[in-house]
Amino acid sequence: MKKKYNYVVIILMLFMSFCVVNQGIAQELTGKEIIEHTESIETLKDLRGSMEMQIINKSGKARVRELTIIGLENEEGIEKSLIRFLKPSKVKGTGFLTISNPDGPDESYLYLPALGKPRRLSSEERGGNFMGSDFTNEDMSSCHEDYEHNLLNIEEIDDVAYYVVESVPKTEKMQQDVGFARKLTWISHDKFQVLKMEVLDINGKIIRILNYDEYQEIEKDAWIPTRLEMATIESGSRTILEYKNIEVNTGLTDDDFSIRQLTRPL
Repeated sequence: MKKKYNYVVIILMLFMSFCVVNQGIAQELTGKEIIEHTESIETLKDLRGSMEMQIINKSGKARVRELTIIGLENEEGIEKSLIRFLKPSKVKGTGFLTISNPDGPDESYLYLPALGKPRRLSSEERGGNFMGSDFTNEDMSSCHEDYEHNLLNIEEIDDVAYYVVESVPKTEKMQQDVGFARKLTWISHDKFQVLKMEVLDINGKIIRILNYDEYQEIEKDAWIPTRLEMATIESGSRTILEYKNIEVNTGLTDDDFSIRQLTRPL
């Protein structure tokens, strides 16, 4: 089986990952093909790292969270990610496990130590805020197969050409569950790196904007985003995610993504 690691399941996580691909690819690529190119690094089997989350309200006051994150795609093509909160003490031990099944329904589990057991999130909770941040549960576990992708046009920004891809939930129920009607993604024509994403409601009003501010080259011509900022337009709040100490191909296995690992004491 050809290895492909999809970072969408890590979030926003990672919300997405991006790599340089054959720069001779013609611009006649479909929207789906462009999204698939941005989401895969063929040589990666797993990833681990730490993350800082800053949740900043309209007045500028920030709440800071420290997390660990691991991700894997196994031989069956099942993609898994596990996030654990380390600080502050009031959220320590909180965990979020996502399992993306290519031939079945995806699974998302939230563990709150105060409740004592993990809870599987329902589809209706996909659009809910993730741990009080500007990211949603859908951002943390989204799969491109749930959307129809259309290439709208190509725009030039600061002398760089970007594909503008529209992604629309495949069903009306999913649209209701995720809480938006469509999203637009700006993807560079040369490196297939995302510049930004806009999330819109049914009236075309922008709800949230996600900017990809920094990238790290983890292998030759293979890059992942290390600083992302999501802003909620109506509330004026924003959340910054910064990834640190990233390691790849570390030998993670399915055992590292069990319910037991989700609930183990830290």
